[in-house]
Amino acid sequence: MSKRPRPWIEAFAPATISNLGPGFDCLGLAIRGAGDRVRVRRQDAPGVVIRAITGDRGRLPTDPEENTASAVLLEMIRRFAPGAGLELELDKGLPLGSGLGSSGASACAALVAGDAALGLGLGHTQLVDLAREGERLACGTAHPDNVAPSIVGGVVLIPNLEPLRLISLPSPKDMWIAVYTPGCEVATADARRVLPREVPLGATVRQAARLGLLVHALHQGDLTLVGEAIVDELVEPARAHLIPGFAEAKAAAQEAGAIACSISGAGPTTFALAGSEERATALLDILDEAFANHGVAGKGWVDQVGPGARVTSSLLH
Repeated sequence: MSKRPRPWIEAFAPATISNLGPGFDCLGLAIRGAGDRVRVRRQDAPGVVIRAITGDRGRLPTDPEENTASAVLLEMIRRFAPGAGLELELDKGLPLGSGLGSSGASACAALVAGDAALGLGLGHTQLVDLAREGERLACGTAHPDNVAPSIVGGVVLIPNLEPLRLISLPSPKDMWIAVYTPGCEVATADARRVLPREVPLGATVRQAARLGLLVHALHQGDLTLVGEAIVDELVEPARAHLIPGFAEAKAAAQEAGAIACSISGAGPTTFALAGSEERATALLDILDEAFANHGVAGKGWVDQVGPGARVTSSLLH
């Protein structure tokens, strides 16, 4: 009698916007609409095998040790299920090198699907800690500001790494986000390389004060204060030159009444906040025009803060 094939478990993990101005490496939010999908099922042979990758135009590695989705599954097996075997299929919905947590979304979707396939029942903190290993592989630093909101959803603050601690923050229901990815790429490793190694004490104090104000503003649901807080004088100025047209796009968005405008993660994706869907749509058009004028026209959409990674289906095929 032939053995009944094990079901594929499919999971979705959302894109993220990290840093949010003053929250470098410690703050991020999940976007509702865009993300990656990963299908995982158990196999008899130990280890992890990548069966298919779509949506990446052939750019991602198929070696399980080098792909973030499979690498975090290998780490999951090592820590929690020695001797287990998994196979996976990855469907990239996010562009590479975009600043939207693309590598992190692949890892988070794989972990949620793998956790379900193995029946481990891991918690958010355990999953985020595993996902950080994918970030270490992707850019050399195991930062959690993308993977934490991709797993948990909403807005997440990471106040401590050892031990890892995650704090969910509220977000204003009337906050809309214009998300625009110019037609260029910025590698996370390159974006980290240009960061200053030392910063003035006064700027550090102001940055810390803005982060505190941002946390307060989110709790209050005060979009005016959110805009006042999302100012970054340490990281954004160091990275702005990597994104053609960013300075002009930001200035145009602010002139048009954006609550805030900054770089998402390492860039080049730029986000602008608004108090309505209509205003966010207008800001998206403004960003598109500004980047197009600099020869890097791209794609964008209007979105809101959304939930984290979750299993979407269990199917045989």
